[in-house]
Amino acid sequence: MFFIIRRVFNKEVMQAVWPIWLGYLPLGFAGGVLSQKVGLTPAEIGVMSVLVFAGSGQFIALSMIGSGAASIVSIVMTTFIVNLRQMLYSSTLAGFLTGESKQYLGIFSQGITDETFAVNLNHFTADSSVWDADKALGVNVLAHGCWIFSNVLGNVAGNVLNVDMALVSYTLTAMFIGLWSFHFGHKLMILIGIFSGMLALALSGFLDHKLHIVAATIIAATAGCILESWCER
Repeated sequence: MFFIIRRVFNKEVMQAVWPIWLGYLPLGFAGGVLSQKVGLTPAEIGVMSVLVFAGSGQFIALSMIGSGAASIVSIVMTTFIVNLRQMLYSSTLAGFLTGESKQYLGIFSQGITDETFAVNLNHFTADSSVWDADKALGVNVLAHGCWIFSNVLGNVAGNVLNVDMALVSYTLTAMFIGLWSFHFGHKLMILIGIFSGMLALALSGFLDHKLHIVAATIIAATAGCILESWCER
């Protein structure tokens, strides 16, 4: 515990992490409310938030749980695919963390998200002599703590807030469209997204338990990689 605390509480880390908190508090609260509506307890969403520190992945998983038709395999695979980008984040930040222990890297890697990656990379590239591995870990730990707190708080509040369960089924579609929208400036990404959606609809008549989503995503992503490589040549 001292290993973590020693790296967290300092002025530079607090200044860097507070914008992330502003985003995580309302988003995590909404996720917590959603988790209560699909049947999770505060303890269960707390454990989920510890193990799955990924806003989009967690919302998608909760939506699939709420649908009642998704299998465990499809939920795990969909969450895994959605968060594959974090492997790229890890490889990018690895160059700034050479020489750190396995204990450090294990804790640090659990806290990598879009937001913590952006903050840490910006500070590392701006002035690596000031921003070090200790401060980077502090950002990850404090951001993760805020996410857990806001999810649990939202779950508790969900007992008294009236939320239409139709929002649960809508969240999955909205989350995927939101993730896709980041690539609207790339023609190939738009084409692959349309192809993936059409393929998912076609496969839905043959595959149960939401596995058509997983299959369509893998096939479309593979096709996109092949087409992009062919175009570069």
